Amino acid sequence: MELKLLKCDWGMEYLGDPSERLHKYKEAGYDGVECANIGMDPDEFSDLMGELGLDYVAMMFCDDEQAFRDQLDHVKKTRPILVNCHPGRDWFSHERGVEFFGNVMDMAGEVDVQVVYETHRTRCLYSPWATAKYLEAIPELRICADFSHFTTVAEGDMTLPPYSDFMDIAIARTDHIHARVGYVNGPQVPDARVGEGLEWTEHFEQWWDRIIAERQAEGRQFVTINPEFGPPLYQPFDPVTREPLADIWETCLFITERFRQRWAGRL
Repeated sequence: MELKLLKCDWGMEYLGDPSERLHKYKEAGYDGVECANIGMDPDEFSDLMGELGLDYVAMMFCDDEQAFRDQLDHVKKTRPILVNCHPGRDWFSHERGVEFFGNVMDMAGEVDVQVVYETHRTRCLYSPWATAKYLEAIPELRICADFSHFTTVAEGDMTLPPYSDFMDIAIARTDHIHARVGYVNGPQVPDARVGEGLEWTEHFEQWWDRIIAERQAEGRQFVTINPEFGPPLYQPFDPVTREPLADIWETCLFITERFRQRWAGRL
């Protein structure tokens, strides 16, 4: 099985125009890119990604079925290897959420790549317990695991029941990882490389490695991983100078390299 380490384009505008950014991601050793609309003509984007040998994971942000339909039509032009969707809203009743997933999963059959649905605050899959309930109700549902949102929403010890039971269910159904490190007070630690932030990194790595090991045992061809550390206001910053407390470019590289080191010779 292959690990595909991706660079998220979020917050990277300071690196240059879209073409310059894609070249920088390639030079940094990433296997691909995850984004919604990078600001290029779809054909030019796909051609450049092919020239650079970069894979593409498309992102969609879908409050309802019409938004899914509109964005899916755009995604069809960009030749992704996977589509990641922010699904629905957290205020949906469970019944409305099940209806939403049924409708969009039917539409997802129009593309010849897998569509996964992200665990994210404000969305249907906003918490460990809501996600577990949807996964139990919809056997075909597969997810993008962004567990930073779970630690924030739960604000408790995720190693203990019932949280650990919910995590077992989510891990078993994960095909794409957003490898951002959150904690009980927010979706992104101030610095994942040192101190308490590194302790949380090591905690999250146990979940991520279980996902990889389970997909490998199932014979999956690849797992996609995006160390999705975002800019301020996601990234904590000095309240006076507004300087970020960590460099998100360096943090993403740090998490990426730790994946490669841990899994070297094991795939």
